[in-house]
Amino acid sequence: METIGLILLFSLVVLGSGLYLKLAKPRGQKTIATTRKDKPEFAAKFETAVEFFPDFQFPPEPIQEQVPELPWGYDDDTITVMAKDPEWIFAYWDISEEKRENLKNTYGDRWDSSVPVLRVYDVTQLDFFDNSNPLDFQDIIIDDRVGSCHVRVGIPDHTYFADLGRVLSDGTYIRVARSNLFCTPRNNLSDKVDPEWMLVSANERRLLAYMSRLKGVSSAELLNNQLH
Repeated sequence: METIGLILLFSLVVLGSGLYLKLAKPRGQKTIATTRKDKPEFAAKFETAVEFFPDFQFPPEPIQEQVPELPWGYDDDTITVMAKDPEWIFAYWDISEEKRENLKNTYGDRWDSSVPVLRVYDVTQLDFFDNSNPLDFQDIIIDDRVGSCHVRVGIPDHTYFADLGRVLSDGTYIRVARSNLFCTPRNNLSDKVDPEWMLVSANERRLLAYMSRLKGVSSAELLNNQLH
C-alpha cells in the first residue's frame, strides 16, 4: 500500500509540474488572446511584399547604336588654307599613305632627309601664275604628320595660295599638294564710297551728289567728318 501511495504521489508531482510549466508565461511577454473569429481580421490587415511592389514589366533597354569613330584622315591628298585675320592664316591637309610611299620610293634616301615645308606664295594682282613669277614666297618648316598649322604672313589685303611639299638636301622643292587661293582681309577702312544709296528724299540726293565728288573717302570717314 505504501508503494502504491508513493507512486500516486510522484505521478501527481510530475503532472502538476507539467501543468505549471505549460501555463507559465515568460517574463515581459504579453499573451494575445485570439479566437478563430479574430484571425481573418488580423490577416486582412497584414500587408505583404507583393502589395508594396506590384508585379509589372520594365520597358526593354534601348539598343545603343555603335557610332563609328572618325578616321584620322580621308586620303584625299589635299590642303586647304583660310585667312584667320589680316596677318595670320590657318592651313590643314590630308596626305594618303599611298602617296607618301610613292614619293619615298621615287626619291629614296633623299626623301628621308628632306624637310617638310609649307610654301606660301603672294600672287596679289597677278593674272596668271607659272611657278616662277610670284611677288614673294616664304617657306615655313612644319610637321606634315600633324595635319594643320597657323602661319603669319604679315601683309593684309593680299592674295595667296600655299603648297605643301618637301625641300631635298640639294635645295630641290617637291610639291605634294596645292591649296586654294585665299585673301587676307584689310586692316583699315575701305577706300570705296558706297556707289548707291536708297534715296527717299531730296536731302539724300544732295548728300549722294556731295559724296560722289569725294575721292578716296570711305562712308565711315565721311560720317565722322560730318559729325565733327
